[in-house]
Amino acid sequence: MKFYNLLRTAWYSMRAYKLRIFLTMIGIIIGIASVSAILAIGEGVKKEATSSIEKSNLNKITINYNAGFESDDVTVRPFEKSDINEIKKVSGVQKVKENDEEQIFAFNDFEEISYFNRHTSTEFKKHEEKDKDRKVSFGRNINSIEGKSNKRVIFLSYRVAEELFKEPEKALGKAVKMKGELFEVVGIGREINMENFEISLGNMDQMQDDVSIVPEKAIREKKKSEDSIQNISIFLEPGVDKDEVINEVKEKLHELHPDVKGEYEEFNLQEIIDSMQKVIGSITLFVAFAAGISLLVGGIGVMNIMYVSVTERKREIGIRRAIGAKPRSIMLQFLVEAIFITIIGGLLGIILGYLIAIIAGEFMPIKPVMTVKNFLGASSISVMTGLIFGIVPASKASKLDPIKAIYK
Repeated sequence: MKFYNLLRTAWYSMRAYKLRIFLTMIGIIIGIASVSAILAIGEGVKKEATSSIEKSNLNKITINYNAGFESDDVTVRPFEKSDINEIKKVSGVQKVKENDEEQIFAFNDFEEISYFNRHTSTEFKKHEEKDKDRKVSFGRNINSIEGKSNKRVIFLSYRVAEELFKEPEKALGKAVKMKGELFEVVGIGREINMENFEISLGNMDQMQDDVSIVPEKAIREKKKSEDSIQNISIFLEPGVDKDEVINEVKEKLHELHPDVKGEYEEFNLQEIIDSMQKVIGSITLFVAFAAGISLLVGGIGVMNIMYVSVTERKREIGIRRAIGAKPRSIMLQFLVEAIFITIIGGLLGIILGYLIAIIAGEFMPIKPVMTVKNFLGASSISVMTGLIFGIVPASKASKLDPIKAIYK
């Protein structure tokens, strides 16, 4: 039988049982829609985040010091301001900047608590005009007047407040100490999680959950009395081998500070991209697993409806076999019908999934993206579902005895 005739026969068969076929498709539609929606949203998040991070400068590398299990002598400083000029001499380094990260202390239930480690230390950041619009969980932002003064107030990130006070809202009005200076907590930043995650193009610090803000003059006065720094940011020249340059910088730091027992470690924005992709990948796998259950149910429904179809059309099968149709032709016909059902269900699922993603995108700061790769992947899953669950009923139809089939 020609392929065109197979498709036409499958189409007429489906038209004869519209409601039954549609109910069979529901499992396929839900499964494919779930996968399509999460893939479209995931691609949108990945595209926006990657674009935002790349605009922020992927050539920026932060060098931190990790003391590890070894304790350095109290007089040992892993970074000095004099290191800046020495590191600038390393080939491939375009610019070097010192960072103001400090250990922060608070007293909670009469127990002194400190918050500082190599990746989540508190960045001691001066107030800027844009900071008055930061998202707030509790309290308020530092206002413009305070921002230009030397008033000892501080806007804590949600993560830091949680680490110090367990319950962030309890931090309001309390004092925290940095380098012997006491600052009153006037506000707590918004918690960064998947529910309120926003991508702010060109303003990556809005994505950080560890930035504490103080008035400009307060930080300026503080810096006048300090020679040591907590970490440095290195801006690399375009096209250089990042690993090679970073290794040279670390070697230079060890030369400048031979007494340090710990290690210098790097952190760059590419790690944020990689982490984000891992999170999206994990969510996609979870949704794919749930969608797989739906597809399994849908596939079983397809198998069931094809068994019913074979039983109802025994006489038709017997007559076709009696006039010369080969078993292979009969098997192919029912297999095409099963695949036809899952393909249509799959296409409807892709459309529904993309519509769901678009609607979800209205409540998120991203634009869902349906790629050709994801479209072909969802379509392939539909075809494979029809093939796997349609092969057994189709095989049964091809093995029917013509005489028994006609007279039953």
